[in-house]
Amino acid sequence: MIIRKNNEDNLEYTNVKAVEKIIGYSFNDKKLLQRAITHSSYNVLKGNDGESYQRMEYLGDSILDFVIADELYRNYPQFDEGILSKFRANIVSREPLATIIDSSKIVDYILFDKNTVALSKKIKSDFFESIIAAIYLDSNGLKATRQFILKYLKPYITAEMKNDNYDYKSMLYEYCSAKKWTLAFETKEISGPPHDLTFTMQLIVNGEVICEATGKKKQEAEKKCSKQALIKFGEIENK
Repeated sequence: MIIRKNNEDNLEYTNVKAVEKIIGYSFNDKKLLQRAITHSSYNVLKGNDGESYQRMEYLGDSILDFVIADELYRNYPQFDEGILSKFRANIVSREPLATIIDSSKIVDYILFDKNTVALSKKIKSDFFESIIAAIYLDSNGLKATRQFILKYLKPYITAEMKNDNYDYKSMLYEYCSAKKWTLAFETKEISGPPHDLTFTMQLIVNGEVICEATGKKKQEAEKKCSKQALIKFGEIENK
């Protein structure tokens, strides 16, 4: 597929220029970006045999994993590889990548056949990864690629570190298993009226009460206990 330069009526050229402006990167080889934002249905619609984004998405997926893994490894030494892997999986998952494609308006410039294809979250996230590959190939390196990735995903990294939705209990089980320690939760007390109970749970490691916590559900109290224990063992920071 040939891009007709300086022809504002050409859809491919117009969309490439628009995406360049959005992402703040000007391509030396604009055909790379054109391929990265082209769905196979568009080529079928136009009756040509041009390449689509899919091979580039394969490359971009690997680059994205590496850049985020590197960023987490360098900046969060307090977490082990298991926790970092969970963080990375959340950050590079379908939801945030698709959201970026929507919120940045890149979605408005994806080349596809609107009559036969609906852009699902999966497809949108794949386009984010194909653009990563396009930048990597055009710039012959990671510097510009890393800047692009972190420009959009740094807020998600920050949010991931601030949220409290981690599976502390699983983290604690993994930690204790590696140490060959026994672990158990016991109910110390149930208080309050039947419609508004409060549970006090104790965490026992190797027969010793490590901590206790309260919650409206047992699971909530156990999560709090697990977090306290991980802080005590130095596995996570007290935030």
